[in-house]
Amino acid sequence: MHEDRRGDDARPIYLEITLEDPRLILSSFVTGHRGPVELEFQPTEGFGWDCAFVVVEQGPVDSVGASLVVDPTVIEADFLGSVGSDRRFRVLFGSGVRLIPPSSTEMGVRVISVRHEDGRWSIQMHLPAHSTLHRVQEHYHDNDISFRVKRLHVARDTDVGSETALLPGQREALLVAHEHGYFEVPRRSSQGELAAILGISKSGVSQRIRRAISRLIEATLSP
Repeated sequence: MHEDRRGDDARPIYLEITLEDPRLILSSFVTGHRGPVELEFQPTEGFGWDCAFVVVEQGPVDSVGASLVVDPTVIEADFLGSVGSDRRFRVLFGSGVRLIPPSSTEMGVRVISVRHEDGRWSIQMHLPAHSTLHRVQEHYHDNDISFRVKRLHVARDTDVGSETALLPGQREALLVAHEHGYFEVPRRSSQGELAAILGISKSGVSQRIRRAISRLIEATLSP
């Protein structure tokens, strides 16, 4: 029996949670910003998880940058450039509860995605073992942050690859585009028609499809 427990603990875990609390980093910014916000954490020497790339899909660069700077959890925000309608900033955080446990790197946690949409943060991550789950939960419990577990199971090959590589909005956009013949030759629907179905802008359709395809290629074809 003890051997079985050790075997189970050695298996990686897929975890998806949602958070919403005004004490979290960027809470002021995401409350005032219209549209999705995505964070890409790349811990750097001297800053660790206090630094992240913030990607927004809407809004003038100047106003987005100004809104980031006035967020009380932000120390500085540097604009790095745009790709289509995406605006990319390098942000250094001061106060505020971190969305990801600061010890994630040491724990071997792989962050898949961190995205704010429809009033809440959605976070996907792979944990190297079941015991790591308790350490991740402690970060939120110790800071009195409530969270909801959307998915929790032993990680599968598909979790590392295609399905969980996509954010919910990206997956929906691809499915709708496929169902309405957007990828057929000739196309049976336009971005404008997809935008009406999804209830977003044409630019939003373009960005979701482009980023979804990029994620799928990275997850399934990249070495």
